[in-house]
Amino acid sequence: MSEPIVQLIFAALFFPLLSIGVYFRLQANKQQDHFERMKNEGRITFLTLRICGGILWIMACLFPWFPGMFQPVRYEPLFALQIVGAILSLLSIPMGVSVFTNIGKNITDTVETRKHHQLVTSGIYRYIRHPLYTTGILFFVGLGMLSSNWLILLLSMAVLISLSIRTVIEEEKLIQEFGDQYTQYARQTGKFFPKLM
Repeated sequence: MSEPIVQLIFAALFFPLLSIGVYFRLQANKQQDHFERMKNEGRITFLTLRICGGILWIMACLFPWFPGMFQPVRYEPLFALQIVGAILSLLSIPMGVSVFTNIGKNITDTVETRKHHQLVTSGIYRYIRHPLYTTGILFFVGLGMLSSNWLILLLSMAVLISLSIRTVIEEEKLIQEFGDQYTQYARQTGKFFPKLM
């Protein structure tokens, strides 16, 4: 796939999902309720997610405009991998829309729940307990494959490992908050992907 086409597809995938995410997070943050961030998810997990996640977002913002900057972290493009990457990222967009429209103002960037948090089990949450994480990982892995960028893929894996650690703490908090309701919900759903049976 030619470089200008890769840049165009990358931008067409990245900026709409970025806009949706920013809009919903701003709406949720208008609530002005405060919660502990680093304390409850652990310093290493907190820092890994913020540093690796921040670098991912910055790289994704810059790549469509300055692809030459990323030449040192790119591998030889494989057309089949680029197509698979574009499809993964494209599928992540409706997943992201379902996540944000269903979680609404409950969304946080930490393991803590908001003051008037509700257990969301509609839309994509009917099948997956942490679809925001699934969406983000699939999206960035797809972008890494599309742009033939091994650093995006590596950072995505670091974020996935950190999120896997964080969800253990997050689910303990949700059990404290919702008790049997959450335990029952957890039995019926998959953590990152739907249960097959």
